[in-house]
Amino acid sequence: MTTIFLNGKFVAQRITGVQRFAHGVINALDRSLQVTPCGHDVELLLPPQAEPISGLKAIGQRVVGCPGRSLTIWEQVDLPLHSRGGTLVSLSGSAPLLIKKCIPTIHDAAIYLYPNAYSRIFVAWYRFLFSVRAKFSPLVLTVSNSSAGDLATHLPKTSYRVVPNSAEHILDQPADTSVLNQLDLTPLKFLLAVGSLNPTKNFSMLIDAYISSPLADVIPLVIVGAINRDVFRSKLTVVSHRNVRWAGSITDMQLRALYEHANLFVFPSLYEGFGIPPLEAMLCGCPVVASNISSISEICDNAALYFNPRNPTEMLEKINFVMQNGGCRNSLVARGYDRAKNFTWENSAKHFRGALAEFELIDQ
Repeated sequence: MTTIFLNGKFVAQRITGVQRFAHGVINALDRSLQVTPCGHDVELLLPPQAEPISGLKAIGQRVVGCPGRSLTIWEQVDLPLHSRGGTLVSLSGSAPLLIKKCIPTIHDAAIYLYPNAYSRIFVAWYRFLFSVRAKFSPLVLTVSNSSAGDLATHLPKTSYRVVPNSAEHILDQPADTSVLNQLDLTPLKFLLAVGSLNPTKNFSMLIDAYISSPLADVIPLVIVGAINRDVFRSKLTVVSHRNVRWAGSITDMQLRALYEHANLFVFPSLYEGFGIPPLEAMLCGCPVVASNISSISEICDNAALYFNPRNPTEMLEKINFVMQNGGCRNSLVARGYDRAKNFTWENSAKHFRGALAEFELIDQ
């Protein structure tokens, strides 16, 4: 019986979308395996600087490799050595280069479509890594049909299977409303935007449009997210305006409070492989006004009001329409809640098991 090894690099990383995906899938997979074993041992291999995930019962965990190494070196050197004899699955984007039996998860095609948003080294490395993995892996996992189509245009021919995200984590802990006082916010009287401050998130357009409109004198705009200049070539600067509130990186409990008390959520991205924040907003009863591109309309369906992300006038019109139309706002809240309930981590684990079973890597 061969072993399915899981790349545990993500456990030692800061939580962003790809790490959230890995945690969600693995926890749901563990619950699934407790009920229906897959016919193989499943083991999560962790770097020395990571703490084991609490609560796993069907998935084993083992710390491997030399202490003191960077996560990149650990993934490329130690991880292949300790996953020999089995199939390694990487859920958080990166994967070992020199390993035969490896199933990568490539979340989006942003490095191909928007290379100027990232550092040159980052783009060069991941284009090379993804190309090799797509060429030699039996399949590639991704998070939406849109992302699969984008990747197929740029990578060697391979098979793609979709394992979608979920936003259920946002309800795991109670809301921490202290963030409202910290940012001097009144419930239902602020706009919210959430995401890493990658240029593809299009926050510059949002902020410029906002501060040049009457909205800036009427309702605050809250921006949640942190800049990682080691990865992103972001030119976004912290705008000094009394009604632009920069929250930075906050806890899930604080984020939940912002979703639950915002007038509406704005998602102006130029590109997404999936887009978790709109689903988080929907689960928290916050209406969504979003970009009409990429995977966003695939994920949000009829539960959001859409605009062209390169047309700031259209975006402002949609924001104003929701703010001034209670019927539209209530409809978006109801449709959003129904839509978000379709995306569960249990469903993600089911897709994951189905993909591996299809390629005879595990039993269904």
